[in-house]
Amino acid sequence: MSFTHLHVHTQYSLLDGSCKIGEIVNRAKELGMKNLAITDHGNMYGVIDFYRAAKAADINPVIGCEVYVAPGSRFEKKNDKGEGRYNHLVLLAENDKGYANLMKIVSRGFTEGFYYKPRLDFELLKRHSEGLICLSACLAGVIPQCLLAGDIDGANEWAKKFKALYGDDFYIELQDHNIREQKAILPLLRDVAIKNGIKMVATNDAHYLKKEDAVMQKVLQCIAFRKTMSPDDDIESDSSEIAGSDDSYFPTKEFYLKSGDQMAELFEGYEDCITNTLEIADKCDFRFFRKEKLLPGYTPENGQEPYEFLRDLCYNGLKKKYGEITEEIKTRAEYELGIIHKLGFVNYFLIVWDFIHYSETHGVPVGPGRGSGVGSIVAYAIGITKVNPLKYSLIFERFLNEERVSNPDFDIDFCVEGREKVIEYVISKYGEKNVSQIVTFGTLAAKAAVKDVGRVFNQPFAEVDKITKLMPKMMGKNHIGHLLGLIPPKDKDTNPVIPDLVDLYNSDEMSRKILDMAMKVEGMPRQTGMHAAGVIICKDVISDHVPMAMSGEGIITTQFNMIECEELGLLKMDFLGLRTLTDIDKAVKYVKQDKGIDLDFYNMEYDDPEVYKLIGEGDTHAVFQLEGEGMKKFMRDLRPSNLEDIIAGISLYRPGPMDKIGEYVANKRNPDGIKYDHPLCEPILKVTYGVMVYQEQVMEMVRKLAGY
Repeated sequence: MSFTHLHVHTQYSLLDGSCKIGEIVNRAKELGMKNLAITDHGNMYGVIDFYRAAKAADINPVIGCEVYVAPGSRFEKKNDKGEGRYNHLVLLAENDKGYANLMKIVSRGFTEGFYYKPRLDFELLKRHSEGLICLSACLAGVIPQCLLAGDIDGANEWAKKFKALYGDDFYIELQDHNIREQKAILPLLRDVAIKNGIKMVATNDAHYLKKEDAVMQKVLQCIAFRKTMSPDDDIESDSSEIAGSDDSYFPTKEFYLKSGDQMAELFEGYEDCITNTLEIADKCDFRFFRKEKLLPGYTPENGQEPYEFLRDLCYNGLKKKYGEITEEIKTRAEYELGIIHKLGFVNYFLIVWDFIHYSETHGVPVGPGRGSGVGSIVAYAIGITKVNPLKYSLIFERFLNEERVSNPDFDIDFCVEGREKVIEYVISKYGEKNVSQIVTFGTLAAKAAVKDVGRVFNQPFAEVDKITKLMPKMMGKNHIGHLLGLIPPKDKDTNPVIPDLVDLYNSDEMSRKILDMAMKVEGMPRQTGMHAAGVIICKDVISDHVPMAMSGEGIITTQFNMIECEELGLLKMDFLGLRTLTDIDKAVKYVKQDKGIDLDFYNMEYDDPEVYKLIGEGDTHAVFQLEGEGMKKFMRDLRPSNLEDIIAGISLYRPGPMDKIGEYVANKRNPDGIKYDHPLCEPILKVTYGVMVYQEQVMEMVRKLAGY
């Protein structure tokens, strides 16, 4: 029978749901379902991922959330027992307006009502009710709670309030997971629905994919609440017995994605509540998630247009940096300015220039720039970067070109002690509600999964340690199943299988149980965090475009990750705090204090032979990127004589390029022995002794040899 699941918890319910989004969408398709909802507890972390997965599977995605509703005001944090109280309610977005209102409600649940859970209240529901469908929720809903307490009048009063608010978009929700209390109130819920002219709808509160996943869900909850269980514990599964809801959070094995036929059989005599799931799904026609122009504008204080202001900044900077503006410099600058203007990134350059200018005029040291952004002569001229792109043959197209669809991204380092001061400036300039940190998710990595499962199974540390010691320190892309040879490796050219781990798995029953369960929970999100550097800056209030959350430290973050925010058109800036900049700044101040010398690293030549002699002797302890023993040995072999040697050395000393270190050292010592594959290669590779080291060299070779 046709049926739509409208109450579904994915892995983004954070240890309270184990349905991985891709898997649950595929399962719904296997069951022949045309629609599927996502209703994670209190948040919308997974809705973009879910929306895209559902669309790819030709399933209509119903975007929703199971929210927590405070009994009074969301601003009241305690009841007379000092506890944060709440009831559940399911909200589904009917259209774009409903989605926008859902974002507002969920965001304010975190930013205004958070107390143990992100709570909202009836006033907030009333203010943002348009475009939303409301279901009365599970046993934790206010209407079921009234009925369980024998308060029939209270249940009817709440039903009237919701009916008045949502009209025909309010439904009484029926559930039957073979739990005593649910069965007891089913006829009472029907009475409330009939008395108040409200339609009923059946849901199954899916927290895991299949019936056999019930124990895994219990393990996840034990991880969340730091409880233990026996590895042989089972959950009541005999449908002839009725469990009480106080036996366990999930006292039966019925909280999975059931088929339409199973739901029809379960609600025999309540047929309308099955067909009403399709009615609700048909109402939901949400087509959002499109990229918008959300880059904030920059208004020059002198009244100029932004582009003219940028041109003036650029040419003033070129005169200061180069003295004479040659035809080569002018041609490069005009070309870059034209691309920046054409692609609509004038404001982006000015925003970045502005907070770097603020930093440098307010005592916050800023790094010289990293990544592809140093290939821009405009960025160099206006002070965003400190690296001369012409001197080092850096290519602008690596940073920005007409085919680029994503925003450019300057990698900027700030003194770790002054980083917050810069962020505070940005907030004050663009508005507190227009600037935000970005959410990240901590997941159960392989070793952490083994340790957590071992603790849940109440196993001694030594027994669990026996397993994790056999697992490699760096897992890379490999999972536990790869190490055991149970699933094929992602890289066909490698064999990640650990024979000793396989032997332990096959010979020790408890180790096998731990590893089997760890494989199931591996990769599940366990908590949210805050991106170490990323900050969103938006022309509008950010919660108009993405839902907001609050970290454990009380810092507001987006609920969408960095990539999702950028895909929606939001500007992400990396404010990286670098301890090395702090150390350098202190060292410069000490030199001035002790020796009376003003050091300016950006206004000096890098040609002191004594410095290269020191580096060539490996005397680089605590020197950023040169302090490792392997790097010291490389420098002793290389004996650098110029800055280019050090730049190339840092570029080569990483997996893959390391294979060319021997050739680079040999060619430096014997330049007459360098051979070029073609005469056109020599001017490109001469600076690195015939070895291709940089992306710019690859791009230049393609241009010269292939005519790109």
